[in-house]
Amino acid sequence: MTKPRWGGRKKTLRKQLGFMRYLRHLVLSICSCIVLLMTTTKPCFAAEKIVFRYGVFEESLPVADLRKYAQRQEVSSDLQFFLKFFSREEQKEFHQALQVKASLDIGALDKLLNTELAKEILSTVSQGIARRDQAGVQALDAAVIIGANSQEGLGIISFLEAYPSQRLVINVPAVLEIASKLNLSPIEIPPKDNLSSTPLWQLEVQYQQFATQGKQFQACLFGDSVTAEMGNTLGKGTFNFALNGISGISLVEQLKLLIPTKIKCEKAVIAIGGNDAWYGLSDSLFANKLQDSISLVRSLGSNQIFLIPAFYSTVAASKDPSISATNLRVDQINAVMNQVAIKNHIPLELQQVQSLNENNALKDDLSSEDGAHLNNEGINIYRQALLKILGI
Repeated sequence: MTKPRWGGRKKTLRKQLGFMRYLRHLVLSICSCIVLLMTTTKPCFAAEKIVFRYGVFEESLPVADLRKYAQRQEVSSDLQFFLKFFSREEQKEFHQALQVKASLDIGALDKLLNTELAKEILSTVSQGIARRDQAGVQALDAAVIIGANSQEGLGIISFLEAYPSQRLVINVPAVLEIASKLNLSPIEIPPKDNLSSTPLWQLEVQYQQFATQGKQFQACLFGDSVTAEMGNTLGKGTFNFALNGISGISLVEQLKLLIPTKIKCEKAVIAIGGNDAWYGLSDSLFANKLQDSISLVRSLGSNQIFLIPAFYSTVAASKDPSISATNLRVDQINAVMNQVAIKNHIPLELQQVQSLNENNALKDDLSSEDGAHLNNEGINIYRQALLKILGI
């Protein structure tokens, strides 16, 4: 197939290739709706190339090039073609996405696979992959099954390497439409918290229900994407319930769904506020939702609850309403949080996370590329702070 002449269309193509950022979310969301059915199965083929198709044009990229880029930041000529359409920050974001791995609970996934919601999402995702046969869903099944069984766990590269075809052909317009349908990027700026009505949020919470039903944990984490990025890395007897995009509104809905599963949490951390500030929640609404969250967490058997203050963004990010709230608004949210903490006689752990900040802003050298999240060093500092807070 003839390659297009891209020269005068760089701006348009860059927008089209923005879907690569969505690919991270798509792949990691797929892993929430697949079960390890065939633990010894090997694919007849493994994807050697990922092909991006736009109309009659297509460009291909060897999967091996992605692995070299992920592991050693080596950039092949084929990969360079794609990276040149991204800003430096977007390139760093993509590289970081390649590092993400998912550890999955087999039993929970088995139950999740049989839900109608999971089947519907898989069918939707499969529409973004062009195949000559009608086995799109089955191919996704196999890729996630075998990718999750790999030594490194399920991530973008292990998914691609396990896909049962020599070429994985991505239909760019279809994937962009899917990303919009699955609410992978906010339509409004700043966005609103409508998470509980979105399929992926519902799927994530269903997974949590299946994975934790009837279990008792030494510590449970509830929070937004900053806490979610740690995964379940605090050790045995802990579970991270944090979800991307969550605010007090969706946290209350999440807790209401978790309570009937009869899980028990001896200690609990609530780490919200950043999105509440960004979404424009009033002080009174935030205070009410935080109070409701505390009451619901107590019903999980928690005898100790710790509040983590809302995370600042960097100075630059705090000035961009498409990324985060202003740090001034975060200060105001934290003042409300402190009032709720005093009322409930629970600690607000300001001092424990203070090393992440400088002059009421997230330190640049501890920030991810967007300025609103933590890089690996920042995540490790936060993890150590939580271990100290929880005494584990």
